[in-house]
Amino acid sequence: MIPTKTPTQSLGVMTALLLGLTLPISAHAIGDGSKLKIAQIRYNGAWDTRKKAPLVLAQEVRFRTSIDVQLTPTVVGLTDPAFFELPFALLTGNSRFRLSTRERSLLKKWLEGGGFLLVDNTGRSEPSPGFDQSIRTVISDMFPNRTFKKIPPQHVLYRTFYILDYPAGRVIRRPFLEGLFLDGRVAVVYSQNDLTGAMDRDRLGAWTYDVAPGGEEQREKAKRLATNIIQYAMCLDYKDDQVHLDHLLHKRRWKIQAPTIQAP
Repeated sequence: MIPTKTPTQSLGVMTALLLGLTLPISAHAIGDGSKLKIAQIRYNGAWDTRKKAPLVLAQEVRFRTSIDVQLTPTVVGLTDPAFFELPFALLTGNSRFRLSTRERSLLKKWLEGGGFLLVDNTGRSEPSPGFDQSIRTVISDMFPNRTFKKIPPQHVLYRTFYILDYPAGRVIRRPFLEGLFLDGRVAVVYSQNDLTGAMDRDRLGAWTYDVAPGGEEQREKAKRLATNIIQYAMCLDYKDDQVHLDHLLHKRRWKIQAPTIQAP
């Protein structure tokens, strides 16, 4: 039998080749190393504004899908060698930040090598203008000829697992997600609706924040959106295949009424 690599291992090899690194030959046993890690990026700034959300997201994905997720929290810096073994990473914040030239260079190579980044603006009353400007500057510096574009509601991201018609979060300040498109795929998803805020818990396990305007139904929508994003990051556009159409239309149409959304 020819051994196969997990998405994590494949991405690590690909990125190492891009960086000109030499990898040791080793055997990979089935275990935590083969599980998806919901990794949060540590940077010079307010990177951990939703402390429990990554763990809750991992629990939700494990419960709802067949993806094997590691529940141990993972925090990684962009210059850490372990970063290049990850297929998925989460970057959150509510204030201005900057990445060093080396951090931007490594993040660019990781994205070009197949990495997927979920960016969440966790501003409390409104999207943080400082964070918004910072992430757009980072993207512009890494990809001068590209910019965030609105992800259309027909995109497969909204139906990889659940059929969704709007991007929920703790709040709904923007009725759309934005994405950075590379080689026909969305490599970065940017939410300004505090998606992780809908999944953050306090020390006693209670939800940290209320969800508005749709309450607990909107929180459920946020969980489904996060699940879809993870599913897309792992499988890209496989749900566009005709073989999945009947399953999507008849098995996952669990509708929740959308709350009234005010235009920005």
